[in-house]
Amino acid sequence: MASHKTFIHLLLLVHFFLQTTAFAYSRTANQSFSAACIEEERKALLEFKKGPFQGLPSWVGEDCCNWYGIACSNQTGHVISVDLSLYAPSVPVPKSIGNLSHLHILNLSGYAFSGPLPTSIGNLPHLQTLVLSETAISGPLPASIGNLSHLQTLVLSRNRISGPLPKSIGNLSHLQILTLSGSAFSGPLPTSIGNLPHLQTLLLSGTAISGPIPKSIGNLPHLQTLVLWETAISGPIPKSIGNLPHLQTLVLSETAISGPIPKSIGNLSHLQTFVLSGNAISGQFPTSIGNLDLSINVISGPIPKSIGSLPRLQILHLSRNTISGPLPMSIGNLSHLQALDLTENAISGPLPTSIGDLANLRMLALSDNLISGPLPTSIGNLSCLQILDLAGNPKLNGTIPESIGQLSELTGLFLRSDSRDGIISENHFQNLTKLVQFDLSCPASNSLVFNVSHNWIPVFNLSSLSITDCKLMIPAFPAWLRTQAFLTSINLSNVGISDTIPDWFPRISPFLEQVDLSKNQLRGRLPKSVNSLLKEVYLDINSLEGSLPLWPNVTDLNLASNRFSGPIPLNIGNQMPMLYSLDLSRNNIHGTIPLFGNSTRLVALDFSRNYLSGNIPMDWSGLTGLRYLDLSNNNLSGQPFTMCSQLPTLRWLRLSNNNFSGELPVFLQLCQSLAALDLSGNKFSGALPEWIGESLSSLSYLLLGANMLTGNIPQQLCGLPYLQVLDLSHNNLSGSIPRCLGKLERLTKVELEELTIVDDLIHFNRIHMDLNVKGVEYDYTAYLVKLLTKIDLSSNNLWGEIPKEMTNLTALGSLNLSHNHLTGKIPDGIGSLHLLEALDLSSNHLFGPIPSSMTSMTSLSKLNLSHNNFSGPIPSTNQFLTFNDLTSFEGNSGLCGQPLPTACSSSSNNDKDPEVEEDKYEKIWLYGSTGLGFIVGFWAVFGSLVIKRSWRHGYFKFLDKMKDRLSFW
Repeated sequence: MASHKTFIHLLLLVHFFLQTTAFAYSRTANQSFSAACIEEERKALLEFKKGPFQGLPSWVGEDCCNWYGIACSNQTGHVISVDLSLYAPSVPVPKSIGNLSHLHILNLSGYAFSGPLPTSIGNLPHLQTLVLSETAISGPLPASIGNLSHLQTLVLSRNRISGPLPKSIGNLSHLQILTLSGSAFSGPLPTSIGNLPHLQTLLLSGTAISGPIPKSIGNLPHLQTLVLWETAISGPIPKSIGNLPHLQTLVLSETAISGPIPKSIGNLSHLQTFVLSGNAISGQFPTSIGNLDLSINVISGPIPKSIGSLPRLQILHLSRNTISGPLPMSIGNLSHLQALDLTENAISGPLPTSIGDLANLRMLALSDNLISGPLPTSIGNLSCLQILDLAGNPKLNGTIPESIGQLSELTGLFLRSDSRDGIISENHFQNLTKLVQFDLSCPASNSLVFNVSHNWIPVFNLSSLSITDCKLMIPAFPAWLRTQAFLTSINLSNVGISDTIPDWFPRISPFLEQVDLSKNQLRGRLPKSVNSLLKEVYLDINSLEGSLPLWPNVTDLNLASNRFSGPIPLNIGNQMPMLYSLDLSRNNIHGTIPLFGNSTRLVALDFSRNYLSGNIPMDWSGLTGLRYLDLSNNNLSGQPFTMCSQLPTLRWLRLSNNNFSGELPVFLQLCQSLAALDLSGNKFSGALPEWIGESLSSLSYLLLGANMLTGNIPQQLCGLPYLQVLDLSHNNLSGSIPRCLGKLERLTKVELEELTIVDDLIHFNRIHMDLNVKGVEYDYTAYLVKLLTKIDLSSNNLWGEIPKEMTNLTALGSLNLSHNHLTGKIPDGIGSLHLLEALDLSSNHLFGPIPSSMTSMTSLSKLNLSHNNFSGPIPSTNQFLTFNDLTSFEGNSGLCGQPLPTACSSSSNNDKDPEVEEDKYEKIWLYGSTGLGFIVGFWAVFGSLVIKRSWRHGYFKFLDKMKDRLSFW
């Protein structure tokens, strides 16, 4: 959770500022000195007032030592400090700055200086502190910076200085603090950085410094803090890092560092904070370090028992790795541990009882792991604990101990789990006076009961409440909510509330922004007004009734699956101008669709499964941001596609099961951003246009089933690169199945998650699509829609063979070619469709044996080959052992074996293929007719010579003449 990361960052900042040497500057105004200002230095200072700069009104008179921000030596009168931080408009740093040769401190931070830093900055041999942070100074850092041999503090953070660090930086032999964070420095760290023997703090975060960490970094014996956060540093961590005996803080997060952590890290005996999150670190993690943040890496293996021997460990952050195994009992030895974050790993086994020994622990985040067993009662000993997150551990079971109510410092409690049981009572909250966030759910068993009295007055005041998929012991609307005056979010989804919404609820908190009371048995009418901050309201799947509310500031309103009736208010667009998403599906709403006017914020509209009638409005020009529109399952008619020219961002259009008719109009070509088009269940006629495959190139879902379309399937459909659902069933299409369908790009890639053409729609969790898969009509929603892959050409007049190219669709999940006039065999390569779950080839004229390769289709759970001419034994291995319904194979007189009653004979394995038999008879006919023709021809010629003497003499005379001619030649 974001709160975890914020908590970690706050702790790191505390450690950082406690351990980083602070420096302060004193402004001096109207000070008196025994020595007068040096004239040459006064003139140098006056250079600051030239140009557009008109500030510094106190800079008048002869004695510059009395000017604002200037400090002089009491003995010599030389200017030793210039502090103009946070003062005035932009001017260049004057070159005359180099004339202040006795200057010790120069602080121009927060002053909008611009232009390059003059090389004369190197003429200040006594300068000890140079601060130029938060300025507009640009260009490279001059090499003359290396001349400042007495410089101890150099702060150049948050400005526009660019280019590499000059090698001369290594000449600053007295430098203790070097801060370049947030600047535009780039290029590698010079190896001369190792020539700074007194350096204590090196801060380079938020720069473009790249390349490896130089080995010379190990030559900084006094370095205490090294921060390279959010840089382009790459390569491994050098072993020489272990040569920094005083290092306390090492932050290398969000870089390109890779490889293992060197064992020499164990030499850093004073290390307290070690942050390596967001890199490509691999291998095991070390055991001899202080505060540890290795989140978002590839760390694997168990947490070693030696973790308990880290006396200084205060932060252990290992989230989003692949760490496995149980938490060692020695974890309880970390007496100074303040934050333990192991979210999104594979931690298993029960929580050790020693977890209760972590007396200083403030955050315990173990969500999304495999922790099992009940929570130990010792968890109630964590008296400093502020955040407890155990959500998403499906094996964590048992009752929640009442000792959790002793955590008096707890502000966030997250107990979302799948296996909870028992009762949560008032005792679990008895001392949680500081609780602000509470999240409890048990979606699998729904056996956890939330049992508090109707008049309970909690000791806490929540800002966020989420109790989902559990049971409230009292089904009445929770009266104790009335005491929570600071709530911003309420989620009581699927908790068994059977009541009306009380009058006080809309005014429960002036800060309330989100309400989710979905999946209950709420009844009655909705209030006419709510508080002005309320933005998101989810009341779907209840029994609410009456007319639709008009709540002006609400952005997301879901009233689906209720009993609302009457028309949609004609002024809904004007009364609810902030609407972003509106779902009124599955109600009893009638009338026409109103005009929404200038509702440019509106992105999603769902009016499906109501009783709307009439024509679709012609004017949609005010909804320029609309991306999702579902008007399916109503009684709408007319010409809907004029909207395409007015909705340039429309991605999802469902108009199925209405009364639209006529040919598919060319207006549809203008909906070029469509990812989903569902026009099934209407009366559209005519040919399927070729331009669908040319103009609507973003289509992922094309559903045109149950219409009256005719003609061939156009080959242009094969050019849709994202098409994953094609439904042309129950039409009058004819011709053969295009072979090019086997080249549909989306269906030939097994890694479906790589293609995200509809990902921008998925965050509408209520988007849905009705599809018949495995013979059953399903309503697919949200992420399930993304995973659907289907081709349905059933109930048409298609003929010819099943193209063998169809076996290339390795990502296909459902194929239905039933009720056509297909002939030939099932392609032998069909076994390559390993992800196919449903195959229906019934009611065709297919013949031959069932291919043996089909036994490798291990995902297949629904198969129908009935009413064809298949022959031979039914395979009896793998998935075919699960097909026990004889209706899947009936109507094939040549088939035998289970589940059919016809047993296979001993010769069944050699049953004759009808096509082979046909070839055999053709060969017999060929050979027989050839022989008969030879006999007839032979006797027709030579028989006549035997019978007719004159023919015989003439024939032989002719042969003698031909012989003589050949002899002559």
